[in-house]
Amino acid sequence: MLEEAADEDLSLAQKFSILAKLTKLETVIKTAIENSNVPPVETRKLLKSNTPKQVRNTVVFQFIQDLFQEMGLGTLDIVKKKNFTMVLSNKDSPVQDLYYDIKKRKTCYVVADALADFFTEDLIVPSEVTEIECENKGDPNCLFRIDFQPLAVYRIAFDDIDEKIIDVVRQEEDLSKICSELDLLEDELNYRIDTLKSFHVIEDDMSLTKIGQTYYKYGKSVIDKKLDDFDPPWKIMSTITSKIADTESFAEAMCSSIDGLTIDDEKIEDSEVINLLEEAEQSTGFAQLVSKTFKENKDEKNDR
Repeated sequence: MLEEAADEDLSLAQKFSILAKLTKLETVIKTAIENSNVPPVETRKLLKSNTPKQVRNTVVFQFIQDLFQEMGLGTLDIVKKKNFTMVLSNKDSPVQDLYYDIKKRKTCYVVADALADFFTEDLIVPSEVTEIECENKGDPNCLFRIDFQPLAVYRIAFDDIDEKIIDVVRQEEDLSKICSELDLLEDELNYRIDTLKSFHVIEDDMSLTKIGQTYYKYGKSVIDKKLDDFDPPWKIMSTITSKIADTESFAEAMCSSIDGLTIDDEKIEDSEVINLLEEAEQSTGFAQLVSKTFKENKDEKNDR
């Protein structure tokens, strides 16, 4: 992204400022994701949602919205939901403002990476995220398409009751007995059947599809569903918020220290700033970059 900025003739000072702000965001995002694991039972509700309204009503999506606000990444909303894809909008993001001078290009890769990491690591649904529209490119909104790995969706989306329904359908038995066996309301049974149909597990004629047959044959042995449930992250949101705040303060202090090197008595030359930018491209995150920078400064002072 810094190379793209160079193409737009951004000054060295602008590029360095962008770097400092992005590395701070990366650190905050990493802290948030490390502390936001979501129980599979909650992920399941999100995956089974068929419409934007249903997605908004899930606690996990409300948590994602709150988390992005806490990270300073703007406001998320759901635009479209299908079995294996979601489209989210992102407003008031500081990322696009960092590249306000760059036109006709998508610039919000930090938001895309944050979404991919959250769904992959915290919801246990490996995902790829693509920015399909960007305000800096001239689009009306910043939109992100999340593509879920289908196997991961099947692994999480179905619970023991769904598997029981699949088993009864496979044996061509009377589904009504499930209601009495599992103390299930008829409306919930019908909802689950409709969901299984939407995932192409059950045909309209109440037979198993090829996907359903494969799931029944291999699902219990290949698709690991022995995932321990634990307290959802929204129950400890205050703790997560506190950790984000601490991390942000640390990142700001580090960025200020680095910026300070350019204005105090020990000014660094343009070539040294360029070297720092090159180091950043080889660093996996803010912490590594800061560690490299201050180690080098310390070594130089020790050598004097």
